[in-house]
Amino acid sequence: MNMCTGSGYQTKSATYLTAPTALEEGLRHGGAGVWRWRIDGEQLEWTSNLESIHRLPHGSFDGTLTSFQLDLHPDDASYVWKQIETSITTGLPYWAVYRTAPRQNQGEIWIETSGGVTTEPDGSRYLTGVCIDVTERVRNEHRLERKLVQQNAVSRFGSFALNEQDFQKVLDEAVRVAGEVLQVPLTKILEFSDSAEHLVLRAGLGWAEGLVGKGEVGIERASQAGYTLMSHEPVIVTDMAKEMRFTGPQLLHDHDVQSGMSVVIPGPTTRAFGVFGIHAREVRGFDETDAGFLQSLANIVAGAARQAAATEHQVLLVREMTHRAGNLMQLINSIAGQTFNADCDVVQARKAFSDRLGALARANLVISRGGWTTARFTDLIEEALNPFGNRVVNVGRDVLLPPELGFDMGLVLHELATNSVKYGALGTDAESVNVTWFYDRQPDGSSIFKFIWYDPVSNYEQSEKGTGFGSKLIGALVENKWNGAVVIEENAGFKMTFEIPIPD
Repeated sequence: MNMCTGSGYQTKSATYLTAPTALEEGLRHGGAGVWRWRIDGEQLEWTSNLESIHRLPHGSFDGTLTSFQLDLHPDDASYVWKQIETSITTGLPYWAVYRTAPRQNQGEIWIETSGGVTTEPDGSRYLTGVCIDVTERVRNEHRLERKLVQQNAVSRFGSFALNEQDFQKVLDEAVRVAGEVLQVPLTKILEFSDSAEHLVLRAGLGWAEGLVGKGEVGIERASQAGYTLMSHEPVIVTDMAKEMRFTGPQLLHDHDVQSGMSVVIPGPTTRAFGVFGIHAREVRGFDETDAGFLQSLANIVAGAARQAAATEHQVLLVREMTHRAGNLMQLINSIAGQTFNADCDVVQARKAFSDRLGALARANLVISRGGWTTARFTDLIEEALNPFGNRVVNVGRDVLLPPELGFDMGLVLHELATNSVKYGALGTDAESVNVTWFYDRQPDGSSIFKFIWYDPVSNYEQSEKGTGFGSKLIGALVENKWNGAVVIEENAGFKMTFEIPIPD
């Protein structure tokens, strides 16, 4: 083994190059260190600040070539030695940028080194050069490279989505692009169910066979998707095993997910379309740049969803307007016939008729805004019960109803409110009505819309129960038209519960 004979001093077994104090201070402030290796020898000399540049504890470098070799990242070692051999063979300058061996609880450390071969008067040849820590520079370069790749992918996907009429193909392309650019095996787009009780795996890659199109994820805070919907911002998970914000749904645990990201896919209203997520089976360090890319894809998906819905709405609107016009005239005729009967008070009958037409108009407005496809029950509640402000306490998910049912529910809400003004809490100065609704999933996969109206005040006379037009209308709509069930309880106040099976 050839040993270095150049000037220097030793601490433990390491040999440090000596330098004038001013020069050493300049190297330290400039973040550079000097090294020298006698070619084919084992001894390696370097200035003492190279330990800090390599982020090694002081005194840990033992002055051997082997120590330097062990501090090279396994994936970069062959590249570094190829550069060294080329310089020794050709005499050309030596240059390399490499990673150090992985450090516990630290990210990647990048070192840039350059130098060349020198020959001493005695014929000894040395490879001499400098090292600097370029970790931040390399990270910024990689970040810019990733941004460029991601921006190009967003541009291409945006063009694809703009020209593709099949919305499912847009979803499939979105998860493919996300997986390819972010280099992850698992991608998914979750869409809100009409019941707003869970999310459906609408598109995805890497999941167990049969899950796409059928798999469901809860929206409770314990799931990553649910937490994302509640936080309204991108959620990044570095290590699921150490995650404290949520436990993650069983779907992720079944697929050995360790890291990932999720963002909200906006909807055309305050109700989101769903969640876009990507996942890895190993610990990964996703950052804000990655999250911004995923959110851009999600926003394009949201635009495509609106475009697809608008196209569908145009077709449905013409068909439904024609169908609705006939039904609406029949309903108005029925209301008029029941309101203006032989025993009615003309003034009161006119007001009742006007109020019911107003309820029809408000329900019609809510349904038409959705293009006659589905109606948000929260919008119907707001339109029908808005005049009573906080006198009506609403508790229910943001469910969607079929347009026909939504239209009829507008009438039902009006009749219940009118009934409460006459006989119940809304006719007082202080009491409030409680309204609750939800979808009840059945074992066969079907759903039942359950609605509960509770009025703590009830001044019905026994002889009047169920004889008014409002009660008859509710019964006709819920029981006869929708094959539902109505239950009335008056143990403490007035409580009406009805259940309506939702058609597929």
